[in-house]
Amino acid sequence: MKVRACWSALENRVEQVLVTLRTQTIEAQRLRESLNSSQERLERLYEEYRAKGAAALESKGMSDAMNHRQFMSQLLNLRERVEQDIEKSTVHLERLAYLTQKAEADRLKMKTLAENDRLAVQKHWNKREQRSMDELGVMQFNRASAP
Repeated sequence: MKVRACWSALENRVEQVLVTLRTQTIEAQRLRESLNSSQERLERLYEEYRAKGAAALESKGMSDAMNHRQFMSQLLNLRERVEQDIEKSTVHLERLAYLTQKAEADRLKMKTLAENDRLAVQKHWNKREQRSMDELGVMQFNRASAP
């Protein structure tokens, strides 16, 4: 009886999945950080233009006021898109965390199964060795007691 290689192979496969998930998690975290910094920049930009527009709106012409309003609207749309992307990124990170946790549980399961298999094989060989030693002892006893 030999130790089955399937459990260690499955454990290695789960390890590869874990490495991939961890890499994807790091990339998703970087993306979310980038989106957060973009959101902060957009907020500052919007506030600056809103403050500038309020001060200079009366002195500008009609076309300047329309351009200013259109630009402010574009900034608001962009801010909404960034917020949606941050939300998607958060959901993606939560999904990756769930998958990582599940893969880690699977890895522990495979590791436990491999260990149990190894112990069962060891137990089998110990029993076989003990049986062999018992047979040898009986044979020696029979030889010693034979006339």
